[in-house]
Amino acid sequence: SPTSNTGPQFDHTTGIPSGHYLYFEADAGYGASAHYTSPYLKSEFGSCTLRFYYYMYGEDIGTLEIKTVGIVDGFEKPETVQAMKGERGQLWNRGSAPVHPFHKYGTFQFIIVATNINAPEKSEIRGDIAVDDLSFSLDCQADTSTLPSTPSPTTLPEECLEDETACNDSAHTCVKNSKVCDFVNDCPNNYDEAFCGACNFEENDSDDINCGYEDTSTGIFQWENHKADMPSDGVFKPPVEDHTTSSGSGHYMLVDHSHNLYGESAILKGPKFGRTDELC
Repeated sequence: SPTSNTGPQFDHTTGIPSGHYLYFEADAGYGASAHYTSPYLKSEFGSCTLRFYYYMYGEDIGTLEIKTVGIVDGFEKPETVQAMKGERGQLWNRGSAPVHPFHKYGTFQFIIVATNINAPEKSEIRGDIAVDDLSFSLDCQADTSTLPSTPSPTTLPEECLEDETACNDSAHTCVKNSKVCDFVNDCPNNYDEAFCGACNFEENDSDDINCGYEDTSTGIFQWENHKADMPSDGVFKPPVEDHTTSSGSGHYMLVDHSHNLYGESAILKGPKFGRTDELC
């Protein structure tokens, strides 16, 4: 990219400066974002996955999100399936993002979103983000249709009060903040307990199949939600069944260490815990 000390000097496909890649110019300003949308897709078995390489180098790197968008409860709704924040090293990293459970059996699209969240006072922002070599798993199929038209809402959903938390369900249920993470399911979809530490990384009714856990790795290795019967891109052969379901249809968090670089690590950061007693 044209800005110094950020962005790749070569693409991932050819590894030379004359190669091409797609990038987000962070000098667009604080809060600016760029969206890149895939063609319409469908997934026969619900395991369609977008595979890509990304480059996030620079002291002002913002966020890179992978979302899928489809129709949920009659309305078009995007859901985040992968998110990276901050510098990830001066190298191309491999990423993958599965279709969100809400969208896997209908028509959907992947959306790649890069956002500048840093350095509002600087004239030259070192936060360019690049992606290259996008591909889809075998379960992804082109869909010549479009997303179904969404009806106009008859009433606007009511917002929750300051001391309440939204359940993110079609009934717009609200629960008291004191009920969140109290180990009792108060939301109809259990959303109030979805980001409280416990997680089997399986598909659920919440917005995040990773239950609030976030990959914060900065090197070549990274954590990703992996379906047990999906083949790995590298020479490393991961487990063919998970612990929760003891089957290939289950999910677990995986670090693919095919590159086998000594001393490299991957970091998985959990959600914030509330107050606990001494027996926790």
